[in-house]
Amino acid sequence: MFDGDQLLEKNSEQIPINNVTIEDLEQNTLNIIFYEDSFAKTRFFTNTISEWNTPISYFDFDLLYSGYIKSGITSAVKNITLLCPDNDNLHKNIKSVMDNISKKKSLVIIDSLNGFFNLLEGKKDAGRIVNALLMLLVSAAKNAKSIIIVGSLSKQNDKKDWVLSNTGRHVIESDYMTKIQLIESHDRTVAKILKTNNSNSITRESDSTN
Repeated sequence: MFDGDQLLEKNSEQIPINNVTIEDLEQNTLNIIFYEDSFAKTRFFTNTISEWNTPISYFDFDLLYSGYIKSGITSAVKNITLLCPDNDNLHKNIKSVMDNISKKKSLVIIDSLNGFFNLLEGKKDAGRIVNALLMLLVSAAKNAKSIIIVGSLSKQNDKKDWVLSNTGRHVIESDYMTKIQLIESHDRTVAKILKTNNSNSITRESDSTN
């Protein structure tokens, strides 16, 4: 467990809110959510979803969110299209979502980048395929000012680069994306909006509890 005071650096500001705002996510088309706890990530996505009235396409590679709905922990939301990709329907689903988000402002959630890679495990060019498909989604999203959010179970390596926790693969980097780190602190999920150099910018607390 982290001490809340240790989360802040000199240039950080702590603002308690329910979750990261829509305005934060609209700063860039692509948003990466770094996390270490899958349940905290799902709570964060659930909170985020509740703030959006636009159509939502949810790629549930990890099947955790689907499990929440089936078990009744989370209620199904009318404006969500829940997609559980496999090798047979992945490209068809992405093509359909690209068409939709290019015509009407929407939210796309990729849950998670790790699950995306796991689906393509064994393919020689898995990294290139994943990055290419993400960039195609981002390109389509710009037409209608849609937003892409990608969850990534990640950690920083010795060079302070973000890598996937299970494989060590580097996470896609761009100066034109918003990076948010989720940390559990005092039974709350703290969302740190990171600068492009991975230093703290703003630290905010959600109302999600363990």
